[in-house]
Amino acid sequence: MWTIFNSDKKTKYTNPYDYDPITIFHKEDSKTGVYSDRLSQWDHEKYNRLCKKHFGNIGQYWDKREPEKVEAFLRDYIGKQNLMLCNIVEYCNVATGYPVWYFGYKEE
Repeated sequence: MWTIFNSDKKTKYTNPYDYDPITIFHKEDSKTGVYSDRLSQWDHEKYNRLCKKHFGNIGQYWDKREPEKVEAFLRDYIGKQNLMLCNIVEYCNVATGYPVWYFGYKEE
């Protein structure tokens, strides 16, 4: 007997250039956040310096980075030591086909 799997969910594997958001980390909901590509665009030198400091590289992929280190990076980048990382969600930038990450945070 054949089982037909019918899903409208687009994954990285079925639609690598237009997939549904993937929650990588979730502590709680937030009303404030920033996208990874914006951080790089706003101040590329600062972005690379802080990536090197917190992750040991200057890569733009965030899916394998530890939430605690991402939180420390954001604290340094944004300049708010009371910042708490609430969630990390990966999206597909349909204009480019590349992934982009959203970091939801709040100030404690």
